[in-house]
Amino acid sequence: MGPTVGGMSEQTLFHGKARAYADARPDYPAAAVDYIGSMIAEGSVVAEVGAGTGKFTVPIARYGGGVGDGRGDAGGNGVDGRADGPAKARRRYEIRAVEPDADMRTALIEATRPYANVTVVDGSAEHTTLPDASVDAVVCAQALHWFDHDTFLAECRRISRGRRLLLVSIYNVTSFDSAMTIGDAAGVGDAVTNAAVTAGIGGAAAAADAASPGNESHDSQGLTPEEMHEVAGVSGRHFRETADEFFHQPTIRRFPNPIHYTRDAWRAYMDSHSHSPLPTDPIYPAFRAQVDAIFDDRSVDGILTDDNVTMIASETLDV
Repeated sequence: MGPTVGGMSEQTLFHGKARAYADARPDYPAAAVDYIGSMIAEGSVVAEVGAGTGKFTVPIARYGGGVGDGRGDAGGNGVDGRADGPAKARRRYEIRAVEPDADMRTALIEATRPYANVTVVDGSAEHTTLPDASVDAVVCAQALHWFDHDTFLAECRRISRGRRLLLVSIYNVTSFDSAMTIGDAAGVGDAVTNAAVTAGIGGAAAAADAASPGNESHDSQGLTPEEMHEVAGVSGRHFRETADEFFHQPTIRRFPNPIHYTRDAWRAYMDSHSHSPLPTDPIYPAFRAQVDAIFDDRSVDGILTDDNVTMIASETLDV
């Protein structure tokens, strides 16, 4: 890992949740990492903005020539403990992993320590602290909904080489709405109905055929908006709204990414949300009781299965 640079440290709603986030947030399937890695040109500099604890930084660093330790992810989740295994390094590029929260960034530094092509940066979406005209691509994993549209794109314009860059947004989207705050037990954990995740997005979902670059080796589903698997709930809305707001004609891809939670993994996953109380909060015992109630209702033989999908929007933008 390269040095940590910048000096914009701030405390976000994820402060105090880095351990739960690293341990229990879903990883990203190797096919999705391969797909994104295949879009990044040899020798590029990639800014991953809102890198968190490195859940996506680690596999994309490995694809870009990082040495690593052979693990498939930056932490563990559920029963599997990894996504579909490590992505293979196919080209070399540098990553600037930008993260504003000191707690999350500490975990990010530790997770990326084996990867010489990663530099951790103390910065935010609106003030990355990266040099002018220094970046070829910007990747945001589970983060774009936090960014202010105008100031983020202005920052992209400042750091991009030639006012043109690849923008990629990736979201793990649950098959039921697990975004719960205290008092929200009714309806939480309900199964999602079928509809179109990309309804209203002003772009096209790429067809999964050999005519599209890189499709031959990817277990993806490029579907029309009408055919797209529903992602109701919070994570689906985040993907849908940010794809519409930050892109013009994005290519949309969907990768199956089922997650299997033990009770402890489910508890940690629910603890990792920005809106979840910390264990020191007086309402935490009631929150934990609701979390356990969802697990008891949905689990089978001690395992709660979430038919999670990984959604990707990408486009080369003139900024």
